[in-house]
Amino acid sequence: MATRQSGGRVAKNKNQLVESAEQKVQNLLVDLPDPEDLAKYEKIIPGGAERILEMAELQARHQQEVEVKAVITKARTANLKQVTFFILALAAGVLGGALMLMGSELAGLIIMLIDAVTLVGIAVYGKD
Repeated sequence: MATRQSGGRVAKNKNQLVESAEQKVQNLLVDLPDPEDLAKYEKIIPGGAERILEMAELQARHQQEVEVKAVITKARTANLKQVTFFILALAAGVLGGALMLMGSELAGLIIMLIDAVTLVGIAVYGKD
C-alpha cells in the first residue's frame, strides 16, 4: 500500500539512484586519461600508461574497502542500538514489576506502560 501512495517518489528515487551510479562511473572515467593521452604517456614514459591504470585500480580498490568498512560499521551500530534498547526496556519492565510487587501499583503500572508505549513507538517509527 505504501508503494502505491508514493509511486512518484519511488520512480524519482530510482532515477536518483541511476543518476548517482552514472555520476560515479563518470567520476571514475574522468580520473583516467583518454586512450590517446595514455598512448602519449606510454611513448614518453615506457610503462607509464600501465602505472596510471594501476593507480586507478588501487584507488578503486581503496574506495571499495572504505565502503565495506562503512557498511560493517553501520550494521554494528544498528546491532548495538537493538541490544541497548532491549536492555533498557527490560530494566524498565523489571523496575515497574518490582514497584508493583512492593505495593506501588500505580507507579509500577505507569513505568510499564511508558516502557510498552516507547517500545511500540520505536518499532513503528524508529526504522531508518
